[in-house]
Amino acid sequence: MIEFMCLGMPRSGTAWAANLLTTDHTLCYHDPLWRDHYTELDSLESDKALGVSCTALALFPEFVNKHPARKVILHRTPAEVDASLIAMGVEPLGKAWIGALDRIVGVHAPWTDIFEPKARHLYEFLLQRPFDAERHEMLVKLNVQMDFEKVKPDRVAARRLFAEFRALGLAP
Repeated sequence: MIEFMCLGMPRSGTAWAANLLTTDHTLCYHDPLWRDHYTELDSLESDKALGVSCTALALFPEFVNKHPARKVILHRTPAEVDASLIAMGVEPLGKAWIGALDRIVGVHAPWTDIFEPKARHLYEFLLQRPFDAERHEMLVKLNVQMDFEKVKPDRVAARRLFAEFRALGLAP
């Protein structure tokens, strides 16, 4: 069962947050919707407490808000996100993202908070464990990003997700 969620737009620190939130007691999957449909996330198994740090779940607010997991929502301005995506050669965000994060019930914070000492309250809220300041200090020196060339989406899960995006008017 997914116990915690860290949600944000693409390019908002979710890959970095997944690293911070993976500890000896927890496992935090980054963007798991490349492999599993969101309705199947609770079937993931581990001996550790499970969480997700995801850039797509916020587009499904009914599911997310009904889910009992503790939630942190990281906010970055759409203009900043679009500039970062364009710099990578990727399309900017679509209209589906307008207000998407605001529809999620949880603890809302600027995305930059995860890189500051104030990450303590987000970490402790999500993991229900003491903040590891030493590990945080080490991680803030790292640039963590998804390597899209190494991502191997599950074709069935991806088709199902994109069909749902199209049905909701979120994709052409």
